[in-house]
Amino acid sequence: MANPFVYGQSILGEAFTDRKREIGYLFQALQSPARIFLISPRRYGKSSLLQVVRQKLVQEGLLVAYVDLHKIASMNEFADIYASAILNAADTRIEKAAKTILEMLVRLRPKLAIESTGAPSVTFEYSFQSKETWRELEEVYQLPEKIARKRGTRFVVMFDEFQEASVIGGDALEKRLRAVIQTHTEVSYVFAGSKCHLLYEMVQNEKRPFYHMGEIFPLGKIPETEMADFVLDRFSQTGYRIEPSMAEQILREMRNIPYNVQLLCHRLWAQTRDTKVVTREDVELAIRSLIYTYEPIFGELWDNLTPYQKRLLQAIASTGGKALYSSKIIGGYGLEASSFVNKGLSLLQKKNVVEKRKDHYEFNDIFFEKWVSKK
Repeated sequence: MANPFVYGQSILGEAFTDRKREIGYLFQALQSPARIFLISPRRYGKSSLLQVVRQKLVQEGLLVAYVDLHKIASMNEFADIYASAILNAADTRIEKAAKTILEMLVRLRPKLAIESTGAPSVTFEYSFQSKETWRELEEVYQLPEKIARKRGTRFVVMFDEFQEASVIGGDALEKRLRAVIQTHTEVSYVFAGSKCHLLYEMVQNEKRPFYHMGEIFPLGKIPETEMADFVLDRFSQTGYRIEPSMAEQILREMRNIPYNVQLLCHRLWAQTRDTKVVTREDVELAIRSLIYTYEPIFGELWDNLTPYQKRLLQAIASTGGKALYSSKIIGGYGLEASSFVNKGLSLLQKKNVVEKRKDHYEFNDIFFEKWVSKK
């Protein structure tokens, strides 16, 4: 019997829980001209949500490109990944993709290849030191609008981890992309990302090109009652016995973050396969087991932090990330002054270790937080 809890990949089908409101809203909004900034903390299920909406839109007859920018390291990679995603959405057959390239991107001298999955991919040869190259790249940005007009159907472009493109391309990318996008009438856009402070800065800073470019759509947590029902159902459907209080404990320990809940439940399900009964002791054992599993990674991360950053993380772990600027916390953890705290928090955000919430700072990894709290 397969483990019913899935993590570490886009989750579809029965393993995907709730998000009915978000799915319904995005599904309707993207069938008309739209520019939506989907801003979500890490591990809230953003990428899975995009894939579910993508499936529904494709079934409706729309062309949908999912552009994963998580690991891009250069503008060349951005252009290649973007063009490949557009072509893959429009033409999965290599012959049709080649025809599209010849008709619409001929000036860029593209090279077409076939991925191991059979999907077409495209690469270009150019240097972004050249102004001419930046102008030619606009042909790639225009591609979805041209295809949509030619096919007579709406095109939807979903950028995942869009802030990474901005980090690589800076204002030059944002200015040129905005200049093109604002002329599009047949393409809807989703700019999704998990580095919340970077995306909010992009759309709320009046000096940035993407200022007020579109609607901000924050992705919150799944309601606890619905998440608890999901946990109980997945266990019971596979013959396990679990009390509602245990589901509540799991959500409490994992801060009701979907990825964390799925990860812990995946370990719990495997750990209690013989008894098929989940107890409080089982939950605590599974948490300790996961911390032990990731300890080498946590240890390396810890060793690469400065002594000040370590003290600041210990303060966050013990206080829940609140009142970090108070004299009691600053004095108790040797944080010196509020200006040092501010700088330290900024650096930890850049390292993707913590993230700012409404009234506190929070570890991006709950298991790292638990590991730090024991030091």
